[in-house]
Amino acid sequence: MPGKNIASVPLKTIVAELDNEFDVLSYREDLVQWAVTEENCRWMNPTFLKQKTGLMIVGLGKVHAVRTAVFVTDRVVEQLCNEPSGLLLTHHHFNYFEDQRGLQPISEEQIKKLSKQGHSVYVAHAPLDTHPVYGTSLALAAEVGITPMERFYEYFGVPTAVAGEVDEQDVTDFAEHVRKRLSRPKVDLVQHTPRVRKVAVVAGGGDLPDVLQEAYDLGADTMLLGTLENRWAVRGVQEAHKEFLRLNEKLKLNLIGGSHYGTERLAMMKVARLFEKIGVLCEFCEDEELLKAP
Repeated sequence: MPGKNIASVPLKTIVAELDNEFDVLSYREDLVQWAVTEENCRWMNPTFLKQKTGLMIVGLGKVHAVRTAVFVTDRVVEQLCNEPSGLLLTHHHFNYFEDQRGLQPISEEQIKKLSKQGHSVYVAHAPLDTHPVYGTSLALAAEVGITPMERFYEYFGVPTAVAGEVDEQDVTDFAEHVRKRLSRPKVDLVQHTPRVRKVAVVAGGGDLPDVLQEAYDLGADTMLLGTLENRWAVRGVQEAHKEFLRLNEKLKLNLIGGSHYGTERLAMMKVARLFEKIGVLCEFCEDEELLKAP
């Protein structure tokens, strides 16, 4: 945000606001698993290592602006390298690649670049997915014109997915509408029926058999999810993905995949509004490479 007159806000003020808004201490999610390595551990906030969510990296005590991101990618880090000290609110505490690497721990090199500018990093994963206002699936549904009628698939005790109806239409037309709303070069489509009426919406991954079964049980004919083509080279992930596809050969829902990044960026754009009430500027850090990934 070069050239703007930016007033600073204490880091502890913003962290307290986020802790309260996302009720982080009530979640049992372990964000330390996989993300904390021997290389990056010494940079981590001791409180984060203990409570396993929230403020992960502590920068300077004054925050000039907040940025939001889906992942802490190299492109996001480079955007922040010349910015004044701020706080990065990220949905995922990982770097991410749309290939076999998938989720990767944030590297020491990335953290050093952020720390040089005094940036802090705050993580809200499950608390954002399930948030009643800023939830990832809620934001996705709103963007494509679906009014949620039901919430389903409990994630740490709170439903994270939504389902609602659209005006009956050709499924390929609806898929193209989704593509345009997501600003994606393409969406993946598995078609089993020609028309769409009730859509289950699961931002992010979504390629899990139990999610699909719950969507079917709600009467959905179509499922809008993030990951329809899973490239991540992890055996357990690939086995679950194959089981998901096998189950759908039986259930025969139309499947529309907008990518993990493409379906979650909307929530990270929407959550910027949260900071208006505490008087701090906020903008979304786009990763064009992930947005345009085939």
